[in-house]
Amino acid sequence: MWLERLQNIDRRVIYTVLLIVLLGPMIKPIGIPLTINKTTYQMYNLIESLNPQSDIVMLAMDYSVAGAADVHPQAVAVAKHLANRGIKMVMVAFVPDGPMLAERVLNILGDRVTYGEDIVNLGYLSGGESAVKKFIDEPATTFPRDHRGNAISSLPIMSNIKTIHDFSLIVDFQTGSPGYQDFLRQLPAGGPLYAAGIVTVSVPNVMPYLDSGQFAALLPGLRGGAEYEVLIGEPGEGAARMDAQSLGHMVIVTFIIVGNVAYFFSKRQEKSGRR
Repeated sequence: MWLERLQNIDRRVIYTVLLIVLLGPMIKPIGIPLTINKTTYQMYNLIESLNPQSDIVMLAMDYSVAGAADVHPQAVAVAKHLANRGIKMVMVAFVPDGPMLAERVLNILGDRVTYGEDIVNLGYLSGGESAVKKFIDEPATTFPRDHRGNAISSLPIMSNIKTIHDFSLIVDFQTGSPGYQDFLRQLPAGGPLYAAGIVTVSVPNVMPYLDSGQFAALLPGLRGGAEYEVLIGEPGEGAARMDAQSLGHMVIVTFIIVGNVAYFFSKRQEKSGRR
């Protein structure tokens, strides 16, 4: 009887167990150990090499709400690292969701940064690759006002931006178009280094660009964000989601094993009963 029950566990029981297992780490991350990929170390070391006195980083917030589960933890972790090191950041978006997601990053950074001096959210510029080219050609004048309505001329951080060469590094958090190919086509020779945070499914397409040196560094999907949180010593949303994902997989595999073991033993009992 018990073998039959194990083979026919009510799906509501399975869903309830999964819900509990997934919600637990989201409320309080467990901190399941992660091995750090080489690409994540490259991003970390790249930012560690920057000079707080002179370097300015452009954060391209080119990911949608649909892709935020993969990419937003990356953006938060990198922004925290930059803020902790005192590196100035200029946030620009070439997708409509970007400015809103940039504001979420700013809210998390809190008083680590002073808006207008250490960081700015310029807002959204439409036009895809044409918009990317416009900003690369004229970063100082493309936006007359930032996303919050402040005149660009009133922001101290923008007084140091005249050309794209005034940025030491571009970190592009993106989920589609415009994306890495648009930037790589438009960036001038000798311009800032280009690095990216991308969704997991795009990793195989992007690796050749990293191997060839066109990318200075790469964060691959949710795991890349979680790994980066570990490197900066601030486990957050990425680590919590990785915990939930790992535990969820363990629960599913456990149910599969239990069902198969119960089926195996029930068949043995049937054969024994026939003898």
